[in-house]
Amino acid sequence: KSNFMMKTLHQDKLEYTKLEIDPWDIHDDEIGKGVQIKGTNLDKFVGAQRKCQYLMPRSGIVSANMAFETHTIIEYSDYAFAMKKVTRNPDVPFGKTFECHVQTLVMNMGNNPCRLVGSVEAVFLGKPPMIAFKIKNGMYTGVTDYFVVKGETICEHTFQQNDGPQSNTK
Repeated sequence: KSNFMMKTLHQDKLEYTKLEIDPWDIHDDEIGKGVQIKGTNLDKFVGAQRKCQYLMPRSGIVSANMAFETHTIIEYSDYAFAMKKVTRNPDVPFGKTFECHVQTLVMNMGNNPCRLVGSVEAVFLGKPPMIAFKIKNGMYTGVTDYFVVKGETICEHTFQQNDGPQSNTK
């Protein structure tokens, strides 16, 4: 069990502060283990939720603001792991009128490689504000940047764990 991605990605790479991660509401002691106990029914993890909050640094568009997330496991098997994340940023302009819904899918491609797939959708709570298109564009750009950094972080950590620096000398 590790919060590696949350700490390394959010704190070290994205420079989020005031990071708080709640435990999973069910099976917290089992979710995320590198090796499952033989015979474990992995379906029991589907539906597990946890909350997370952090302070995002100032960007070119908005000042520093708190993000509040709910993570829900929607698939958990030997072949794939999928999670839905709903993020609210009530302190940004119009922040109480929308949520950012992100789905992340990690697929085991066999023989060590995996594939990371992400999607994002802006969900407006009630009538969208006049600047909804700007909110959507900012959200899509931010989530795209997030997934690039997430992929780089996974690759860096995997490289360090498996190979370490390689020399090309003969």
